[in-house]
Amino acid sequence: MALATDPRPRRADALRNRERVIRAAAAVFAEKGMEAGIPEIAERAGVGKATVYRSFPSKEHLVAAVAAERLDWITTLATQALAEEDAGAAFEHVILAIAERQAGDCAVAGSLAADIHLPELDAARATAHASLDALVDRARLAGALRDDAGAEDLRVLFTGVAHVLRSSREHDPSVWGRYGELIVNALRAR
Repeated sequence: MALATDPRPRRADALRNRERVIRAAAAVFAEKGMEAGIPEIAERAGVGKATVYRSFPSKEHLVAAVAAERLDWITTLATQALAEEDAGAAFEHVILAIAERQAGDCAVAGSLAADIHLPELDAARATAHASLDALVDRARLAGALRDDAGAEDLRVLFTGVAHVLRSSREHDPSVWGRYGELIVNALRAR
């Protein structure tokens, strides 16, 4: 989901620069988290800071554009999992995929937890939450998750784990995967 910051049509070179900035920001945020600065992103994109600000009026708008892309990935992953026959296995697959991606991409967790409220990002966040809610509900109704397990439990557990692992600069996918498994086991029906 690309965030619209200006309703006017853009020139082809401006669109290319915007995409370069988003790709660079995604890479920098993945490495360093959402705290990375515009100068570093501009340098990685091969453009000046003014070019970044022509497409994104503030760093918040750029963070939102990257976050919305990450949330779209989560939505797609969860939505595809809803079509799988085994609801419990589908739930586990999604949680482990998200956990393992976070090992090398600090922007995934930041996308879910970012305290930025722009309409496009709020919409992407709501859609991702709805797809995860549906995944949790389906797994619970199939008997794979505890009767009292809900999507909010998943968000709290995931946010807590992600906060601790990001704070300790943990990038090992097996560590993130282990904590993803612990989250799945905490919610699994006994």
